[in-house]
Amino acid sequence: MNHCPLPLFLDAMMLNANSRYEKIASLAALFLLLFACYQVLRPFLFDLLWAAILCFVTWPLYSRLRQWRNISANKASLCMVLPIAILILTPFVTAAFTFTDDINRLLEWLGDNAHTWPQPPHWLHELPIIGNSAEEAWLKFGNDSSRVVNLARQYALSASSWLLHQSINLAAELMHLGLSTLVLFFFYRDGERVAEHVVIAVQRLAGEQTQRILHIVRTSLRAVVYGILGTALVQALAAILGFVIAGVPYAFVLGVIAFFLMIIPAAGTLVWLPISAWLLANGETGWAIFIAAWFLLFVGTIDNWLRPILISREVELPFVLIVFGIFGGLLAFGFIGVFIGPTLLATSYALVLDWLIRKEQETIEHIEP
Repeated sequence: MNHCPLPLFLDAMMLNANSRYEKIASLAALFLLLFACYQVLRPFLFDLLWAAILCFVTWPLYSRLRQWRNISANKASLCMVLPIAILILTPFVTAAFTFTDDINRLLEWLGDNAHTWPQPPHWLHELPIIGNSAEEAWLKFGNDSSRVVNLARQYALSASSWLLHQSINLAAELMHLGLSTLVLFFFYRDGERVAEHVVIAVQRLAGEQTQRILHIVRTSLRAVVYGILGTALVQALAAILGFVIAGVPYAFVLGVIAFFLMIIPAAGTLVWLPISAWLLANGETGWAIFIAAWFLLFVGTIDNWLRPILISREVELPFVLIVFGIFGGLLAFGFIGVFIGPTLLATSYALVLDWLIRKEQETIEHIEP
């Protein structure tokens, strides 16, 4: 007796339809789950990214620390996080907490002092050849500085309210920076397992180029974190030390400003030159000379010997790319974007450049017989 194949066909169709609906429902559920996770982690994505970048570039040091006397992962992670947190957070946290007091002191200084530029010293006129010109320049600078101070006094009140608002934003950004250092501890502790999954994912996407891509990412990240940001941070700390020694007010705020300016060659002059002039105007000739010498002979030369030590000479990153990354990251992601912006641009630039070079080589090899 022959069975009719129609019911079997209909059953197969129903099974296929149910299977298709189940797949669609599973994908929809997975999408909703991922979207919900994204919404939860969205405020902290860049904190996690910066912690991952720091962990990646400092991992060789962490590995050596683990091998030294076979200390545990928790102790090694703590030993890595504490100095990083102190180095990164101390100047910025101190500047944030003293920012309001510094603004009030600045307003009092603008309102109370007469701001009269002193008369040129007698020895200045007696200098050979340039004595008269130096005396005229001294008097002209005094007139110009008085006009600048009067103009600053007019706009000080409106500017101070803006600065106070920015100080509140800075405190919020520093909270994210502190959170990233906390996450860094767990990245160190569990980094080996995470690294295995990351390498597997990259291998699925890049195949044979995995090690090459990881090497490019590693060198470009170290070039930015160590060579650019790390050097600027060391220079900013040295600048703060000089300000504290000379008794300059707003030392930590000026140090934060110096951190951003030290990234640009010769831009540190915008920090120490006005301070030296201010000390000179207040009769502190010795300290004015000290600040000028401190920056010209020490702070300004740090990048000349420190940067080649921290990064490989074979890494060449466009300076404009770093500047856009720093200020673009600041505008897009907030304060932590200062660190994330240049690292993202530098890594993307290095990967795209490597891809273009490989494609050009493949084309030449294909054309040549």
